[in-house]
Amino acid sequence: MKEKLAVICVLFVLAAVPGLVFVNQKMAWPLRTSERVINITGVGARGAWTLETVNGLNYWWKSFEPATIHIQLNEKVVLRLLSADVFHQFYVPALGIGPVDVEPGYIKKIRFTAKKAGVFQYYCTSMCGGCHFYMQGWIVVTPLGEKPATPPPITCSLCLPTFERPAESAAIALGEYLYQSMGCVTCHGVAGRGGIENYNYIKGSVPAHNRTAEKLFLTDEEDREAFLNLVRTGVDPADPDEPPDITRYPLVAARFKAAVDLIEKGKQAARLDMAGPDPPLHMPAWQDKLTPRQISAIMGYFVSLAAELDNEVEEDNLSSNT
Repeated sequence: MKEKLAVICVLFVLAAVPGLVFVNQKMAWPLRTSERVINITGVGARGAWTLETVNGLNYWWKSFEPATIHIQLNEKVVLRLLSADVFHQFYVPALGIGPVDVEPGYIKKIRFTAKKAGVFQYYCTSMCGGCHFYMQGWIVVTPLGEKPATPPPITCSLCLPTFERPAESAAIALGEYLYQSMGCVTCHGVAGRGGIENYNYIKGSVPAHNRTAEKLFLTDEEDREAFLNLVRTGVDPADPDEPPDITRYPLVAARFKAAVDLIEKGKQAARLDMAGPDPPLHMPAWQDKLTPRQISAIMGYFVSLAAELDNEVEEDNLSSNT
């Protein structure tokens, strides 16, 4: 009796398995294959979300290109998110995606249907290393039959400073180096020009820094040079031994101290729409990563940008007069 029962069970399994495979192929499989799978890997050491294959051989030497992800309008896709090294968060606030935790050794799948056309920025929103701020890119959603839009360029980790780190004594040059190497340029723009959009941020875009001198009330060229001399000689502009020959210096010192406090402690970006998503870009606290003298060097670099801005204004005036 037991032998007959065993034979019946085996025959049932042999008959049932092909049937289940047939049902899976006819019903479940077409549903899966209607979705396009996009593999996106976070590489913190290179500051990129990339579409390229990352493995133990190329991770250590390859500069991975930041991904521009192209999707057709109403296309169903699966974003298959991986990490090649450390913990990341994938965030596309304009499309309602994330932040999605992406842990090394695990795969996170996000099913998504592009319901609106346009160019949408994605980010990593977990501090993942020195190149964290460069982990940005674009999702381009295009209606069927139309030419995809060309997204604006994004400063990436491939554009890190190619010059050597200046000595601490070369304060203004060091400030420029730190501004690029620490990733400040990704939020505040090349040469501090700003204009970087921050989704659902109350001010719209991240503040520029090429007008820092104005904000410090250093509107006169001689006052700016006197301020820069303090920075170059390692004097704390907020607390010099002797008051420098700078117009309205107590006000300048107070503004400088407030700016340094913001850099050290950071600040969360306020939402424009309180019911909307958090802005992806915010000011992190730098007090554990930068010394007071290095912060002064960065502030000195910002003040030095006023000369370049003055030259641009002068050239514009000359062009308009001619």
